[in-house]
Amino acid sequence: MKRVLKFLPLVAVVLVAGCTAPTVPKEQYFRLSATPATEKLAHPLVGILEAVPLGADGVTGERPLLFTGNGGTKLEQRNYAYWTELPTAMIRDQLVTYLRSAGAAEQVVPSELRIGAAYRIQGEIKRLEQSAGDKNDIGILELELSVIDESTDQLVLSKVYHSEQPASDHSIDGTVAALNAGLQDVLKRFAADIDAR
Repeated sequence: MKRVLKFLPLVAVVLVAGCTAPTVPKEQYFRLSATPATEKLAHPLVGILEAVPLGADGVTGERPLLFTGNGGTKLEQRNYAYWTELPTAMIRDQLVTYLRSAGAAEQVVPSELRIGAAYRIQGEIKRLEQSAGDKNDIGILELELSVIDESTDQLVLSKVYHSEQPASDHSIDGTVAALNAGLQDVLKRFAADIDAR
């Protein structure tokens, strides 16, 4: 009987340890952001340029960060890693901020202001994901962006912008930094195309 009593505390410890839940990872939230343009456009649009939220298919427009290990054929959502807003709104807001700093038009505004604009930017997020690489991961961003003349409904510019930026490592932080670098690259090229129209 004494022998059984000696093992009761050990049995209790094992039972309690078996019942504890594993530690749940902390949720993380990330922003897509670009730095302001360093140069003004030489040939800005005359009038107001408005930007509507971008479109996106399926999971690309949702808040969880996306990961692919096979070049984009199979996408998976990251658990516990989210964008602070829907990418469709977040990228549009960065687009407005960047084009304002570049002086792309007399005014650059979001479409929610509902004012009479001379031009409209419409677009779609084609890819926004972390791609696993052998050494480091890659941040892949692909946007289709168009500028439309509101008075004639004619295309002024329409192009797909693709950017692949290497991440510093395999971490989510490294990939978000790479996606921000990709966004900077795309916005700079889009502004240059507006200037060269």
